[in-house]
Amino acid sequence: MCRVKTVYLTSLLVVCSGLTVFGQWSPVNSGTTNNLNGGHLLGSGTGLIVGEAGTILKTTDLGATWAPLTSGTTTGLHGVYLFDSDQGVAVGEQGLILRTTDGGAIWQTVASGVKDSLRCVSFSGANGICGGGSNTILYSTDSGASWQISQTGFIDPGFFGAHMLSATAGFVVGQNAISQALIGATTDGGASWALQAFYFDNKEGGATDTFFFDQNTGVVSGILFDGGGAIARTTDGGTNWSTLLFNQPIQGVDFPTTDIGFAVGWSGRILNTTDSGVTWSDQASGTSVNLNNVSFGGNALTGIAVGDSGTILRTTNGGGPPPTPTPTATPTRRPTPRPRPTPAPRPRLVRPLSGDR
Repeated sequence: MCRVKTVYLTSLLVVCSGLTVFGQWSPVNSGTTNNLNGGHLLGSGTGLIVGEAGTILKTTDLGATWAPLTSGTTTGLHGVYLFDSDQGVAVGEQGLILRTTDGGAIWQTVASGVKDSLRCVSFSGANGICGGGSNTILYSTDSGASWQISQTGFIDPGFFGAHMLSATAGFVVGQNAISQALIGATTDGGASWALQAFYFDNKEGGATDTFFFDQNTGVVSGILFDGGGAIARTTDGGTNWSTLLFNQPIQGVDFPTTDIGFAVGWSGRILNTTDSGVTWSDQASGTSVNLNNVSFGGNALTGIAVGDSGTILRTTNGGGPPPTPTPTATPTRRPTPRPRPTPAPRPRLVRPLSGDR
């Protein structure tokens, strides 16, 4: 009989210890279905998100969990800025400005002097700017406790993004009345502005957000009138632009470092750059929901993206792929030895003596 020898091959068991695989960005429970329009995440762990119907959410663990705050209003909010874990400013519809000095437990209304929708806010130290409809621009020199009107009352759609680069230099971006993207620059803390109109690669549209590295070099995101989107970059303060076009509108942009930046847009679009906005590559968001804003907390690893229907996405590795799990080999199973039958002793042949023959 031929005994078949069983061979056990070593198998690889992939172990993903402590790793939840959602792709490059992971969804986080927001507790709301309201559209979320703006967010600001600090490296200390504190962050705020604002949205429709006066929604304000707060995190203290770098965006891992979020809790609702009482804003005292049902008016839609569009932009938010955090100075530290206690002080913050939120802006919204009908000229609404809210300010907190106790981490969001109480929000006080601050007079804006306008009734236009306020859509963006940014500070550098105590000096800040706010942009909105009708080309409204406000500025503050006391961390948002009071505001002055720089300009307002135009027929233009207005400004949707702002970046305060220093105590004196700042930028706002938006759209003018003839469907051109519009950028404004200040060198006196927001009291006066120089405006320039431009096209996204000869295409009509509006600018949605901006980030400047210095007074000459910056990036602007945008929406095109043909339904697409754009990211444009300038190195001369907005006189000339190099533009990349996309299939979806691009709504928000943030640079946690000079080299590394992120942009978000409709249909779950998330883009990443590692060369200060010269080139961009896609990251997997895991959603098709429109994303409206992106913010990173102090480094290029941990950030959030917010969008419609209460969507919050979070990354802790800069939107990169999950770490490759380390394969762990299961022990090689050796076959249990089978007992071999003991052969029966052979009969011993005894030669007969000569007398027995």
